[in-house]
Amino acid sequence: MTVPETLILSVMGLCVVMGTLVALALVVMAFSKIMESRNSTAESRSMARPAPEPPGISEETAAMIIAAICEELKAAPEELNVTSIVELK
Repeated sequence: MTVPETLILSVMGLCVVMGTLVALALVVMAFSKIMESRNSTAESRSMARPAPEPPGISEETAAMIIAAICEELKAAPEELNVTSIVELK
């Protein structure tokens, strides 16, 4: 092989590699757009339903109970995860 043939072959090889990388980048961007649109529709469906109101306990009462628990535990309200408050009879 002569020097010009070798250079042409090297340039063609680099073009194939770069073309493949560009195609791969386009495929990754397309899949990320598809997944992003799926996630946003799933989030909008889950956010459409409002959280159910706890029966019988007002927000003020719940805030007082949480404040008392925080004071007793010496913890910040952000550290607690209150899922429900039930009155014991």
